[in-house]
Amino acid sequence: MNLNNIFELLILLYLSINKTNCSTFSDWAKLINATKLYQQKYLSTNIQYFDAIFKTTNISKECAKSILDTIKAFDNSEDWSFQMYNSWGKFPPSGFLSGTFADFGDYDQCLAIRPNQVIKKSQYCLIDISLPLPKPIHFHHNFYHKVDVLPHFVNKSGNNVFIELSKDASFFYWFNIRLGICAPKMCSKREIKVLTENR
Repeated sequence: MNLNNIFELLILLYLSINKTNCSTFSDWAKLINATKLYQQKYLSTNIQYFDAIFKTTNISKECAKSILDTIKAFDNSEDWSFQMYNSWGKFPPSGFLSGTFADFGDYDQCLAIRPNQVIKKSQYCLIDISLPLPKPIHFHHNFYHKVDVLPHFVNKSGNNVFIELSKDASFFYWFNIRLGICAPKMCSKREIKVLTENR
């Protein structure tokens, strides 16, 4: 669910494709249209995803409605919803390949969102993401032991980023990835935990 840094992503994408600056109305119109396309794609995939989760987990109607209405607000370009998503940390964190395991997002931006009927208030949450590793861990296992985590369909002889990551997979027995997210206050800590664990 890559919800963070939406404006930056779109501006960089737009500039890289068009190799121009956004100094004319025409350029901004193209940027707005590109944003709308992204919003439509985001809206349909995430509403389907959350609908499926709400049917299989114990999430209150208030929390579910708040999340779905936030997604719709994002589709309608409501500023507070962009502010909410833009405050999320990025997954995987920038610098992950060189050992950065956390992206705390923007705490202040999240909590500066004006209260409204959809979310009541915003709340900043720090979640831990554990990567899937074989369990249980061997008693004498250490950082330097190799763990076979790659699925059979990955070509293990190429220059693949997942091959490089798997060489150090043992680290993730002891370290989680930490991510800052911004969520509606209508959702309890338990519900946020359930939703993030099902992601």
